Amino acid sequence: MVLPFSFPIICISIQTIHTLSEKIMKIECGCHCIKCKSTDLESNQIGEVEKDGYFDMHHTCNQCNAHFDHLAGETFSNCEKCNYSVS
Repeated sequence: MVLPFSFPIICISIQTIHTLSEKIMKIECGCHCIKCKSTDLESNQIGEVEKDGYFDMHHTCNQCNAHFDHLAGETFSNCEKCNYSVS
């Protein structure tokens, strides 16, 4: 089904989330790395689950090690929320 419009947001069905640990998830959502465009990402939930079931997350690329917030378009060299730092 092709929609005649698009939204600049990422929608993730709860059914596509496979929990690997309490905070790290492998998500099958079609997200791409903001730096190298890889889809091999790990994600961290960084906020509370909203009433609609969505939550904010940061991605870390397993190919180039970029750490970023897709919705805000920010990249981070250090992130206290995810305990991430450039190695």
